[in-house]
Amino acid sequence: MRIELTEDSPVKKTMVVELEADLLAKETDAMVRQYGKHAKIPGFRKGKVPLDVVRTRFAKEVEEEVRDRLLSRCFQEATAEKGLRPIGDPKLDDLHFKAGEPFRFTTTFEVFPEFEVKNYREIEARRPKVTVGEDEIDKTLEEIRQSRTQLETREGRKAGTGDVLVADVEGAPDEGEAFQREAVMIELGASNNLPEFNEQLDGVEAGDAKEFWVEYPEDFQAQELAGTRVGYKVKIHEVKEKVLPGLDDEFAKDLGDFGTLDELRGKIREDIEARKNHETDRDVRQRILDKVLLENPIALPELLVDDEVKHRLEDMVRQLMQQGMDPEQLDLDWKELRQKQEEPARKAVHARLVLEKVAVAEKLKIDNAEVEERVRQQAVAMGEKPAKLLEDLKERKAMQGLAIQLLREKSLDLIASVANIQNEE
Repeated sequence: MRIELTEDSPVKKTMVVELEADLLAKETDAMVRQYGKHAKIPGFRKGKVPLDVVRTRFAKEVEEEVRDRLLSRCFQEATAEKGLRPIGDPKLDDLHFKAGEPFRFTTTFEVFPEFEVKNYREIEARRPKVTVGEDEIDKTLEEIRQSRTQLETREGRKAGTGDVLVADVEGAPDEGEAFQREAVMIELGASNNLPEFNEQLDGVEAGDAKEFWVEYPEDFQAQELAGTRVGYKVKIHEVKEKVLPGLDDEFAKDLGDFGTLDELRGKIREDIEARKNHETDRDVRQRILDKVLLENPIALPELLVDDEVKHRLEDMVRQLMQQGMDPEQLDLDWKELRQKQEEPARKAVHARLVLEKVAVAEKLKIDNAEVEERVRQQAVAMGEKPAKLLEDLKERKAMQGLAIQLLREKSLDLIASVANIQNEE
């Protein structure tokens, strides 16, 4: 087998492979004999059909199978001989397949970049000091307080901003189907209501009935109402006032093992500080990784970048669907979205390749116990049984991918552990 290899780039190759004519003839004869063992032709017993008859009767099938097998086998042997690791399927640029002549093909393909990772130890980075302000604690306390709001019905109360109405609602869009809801709760002044809607119900009280029209803008968040004009009939049953608990020691005791409001504030401070430390550590690790990538510039296979962009767009589509939005109904510029994902995708691919090289250089390994522990953690987060998630991952053949991901994380752990990190005062 003769091989001519041309380097179009560090990660893109063009290869011409040629097999001698007598080897092609031997492959064809072997395939004819194989067909002859199973051929069923009237007038002949199975396995007793003359090879000349088989060769004529199954000429097209034999030719196609020999060609495909030789393409696959010769490509694998040629890349192995040249020490190449192809990515994905090669592109066939030229093929010469004719009896009595050498079998020859030209193919273009991408390979994983070959490089020696360097300068990843003792990377310098600064870690900002984490502080928690009293205003942050106050904000969290207020959020907790708001979450424990009680609604109390007020007889004879005229509804105002912040009050909650219990009402029957009928809606008749000028285009589309009418709708009816009974005993729905409407918060006056809520951001998901149009100001015009809130204004029409301001000042109502139990027993009132109102009819009015509302015009919704084209970009209204509820797609079924966007760009429509809706006639409403609203029957008010109750007006409820939001009653907030006081910020005192009793409020703290109701939340758990806190004797005073100061103890609650202390726990909130600890939680905010822990969250900020986690975010800061994550940011420092990213800055360390960014510096390692700068020290190790490499050519990136476009196939890997394209796959990463595709996965990112698929994730975006899934998130939209989980939020109840139909991506096909949204006015999305997919070309622009793809362009925006290009740079982060390149950075992600770059990071994966460099971290995998670090793992090789440091002889890092991931054992089954580490993979199973990550599966257990994911199962707990998803509310699933670990055994069920483990089975699903095995069925989807995703275990190897999870192990590789853990190996990259271990590489970054090592780089961060030996980095020169200075704490800012």
